Amino acid sequence: MHAFDPSADHLKAALPDVHWLATEAEFYALGADLFHLAMHPEHRDRAFDALLDRSHREPITILCEKPMAAPEDPEKCWAIRQAIDRARAVVLYDFPELYDPLLGRIMQFLRGFKDVRIDSIDVQRSKDREDPANPRNRKRMVSIQFQESVHCLAFALHVLSAFAGGVEALLNQGCSLEGTSRIYRPPNPEDYPYAVDGYCEYQALLGTTVVKGCTNFLRGAPWAKRRVLRGTGDGQAFTIVADFLEGAKQLLINGESQSDVLGTDSYEEVIKTCGTWCRQETAESLPRGLYPHPRFAHVTYQLSSMLWRSCHDQQSLHRATLADVMSFDAMFAAAVPSLPRYA
Repeated sequence: MHAFDPSADHLKAALPDVHWLATEAEFYALGADLFHLAMHPEHRDRAFDALLDRSHREPITILCEKPMAAPEDPEKCWAIRQAIDRARAVVLYDFPELYDPLLGRIMQFLRGFKDVRIDSIDVQRSKDREDPANPRNRKRMVSIQFQESVHCLAFALHVLSAFAGGVEALLNQGCSLEGTSRIYRPPNPEDYPYAVDGYCEYQALLGTTVVKGCTNFLRGAPWAKRRVLRGTGDGQAFTIVADFLEGAKQLLINGESQSDVLGTDSYEEVIKTCGTWCRQETAESLPRGLYPHPRFAHVTYQLSSMLWRSCHDQQSLHRATLADVMSFDAMFAAAVPSLPRYA
């Protein structure tokens, strides 16, 4: 594995098997099967542009971090999609649960029924990100709706779309979101131009399924990546309880543990599954399937925008179709001057 990060001196001793490169140019010129851009949107453009430019000469696969764009710049999502369409790159976004064998087992169980109805999905994603003793907590974040709730929304969107005939068919049944939030207290407030949300509790209606969520980065928050699905398959009730937390994974289907898929490393599985998809699908078919491709990531960004706006205004939001969701503008940039500042 090769890596480039000018600020990663603290990681080099902990990762002796990684070959650290001296310059960005060396990294982008590597003859790699996959490039993982683990950067925030504001730092991603130069890397993305370099790889897309190279992809005009040769096919390249890129795994990108979320969110798709900064909260202030929703138009960037459209620009990214257009640039990818002009290139020869296969671009996927890093929602780890969607690559994990735990989800594969859940989908295998659900697809065993002729008729599936998912009544509710509970999603929890939390960790203590305010603890000053953890150096990773000094990494600057954006509001939690974009930073972390997006993973939960992506999970629900993926699962429900699989049984609704696709993302468009699902959201054309209607989409509602209502949430509340609390401010995050970082150990390095001087690095933030404005205060960001670090806690979000919400309820959504995606099609006919109720999604209840809590994302929590506040002091003392439990470490969890929990999902609970309830519904019926061929008229029989089912309950699925999963936790994707690394080192503490759990999957119970109707109370029966699926222990054979718990010993995986989520980060390794992202790479493995990405490779499997790229072998099974063509560069033309992959962006049209139910995968975490740019179009899917854009929808999750829009849902995050709706959730942030609902929390900000303390009002419920409803959109009738996918087109309505995609045209939504949270007006985040316009709200920035009025957002609270850290002392």
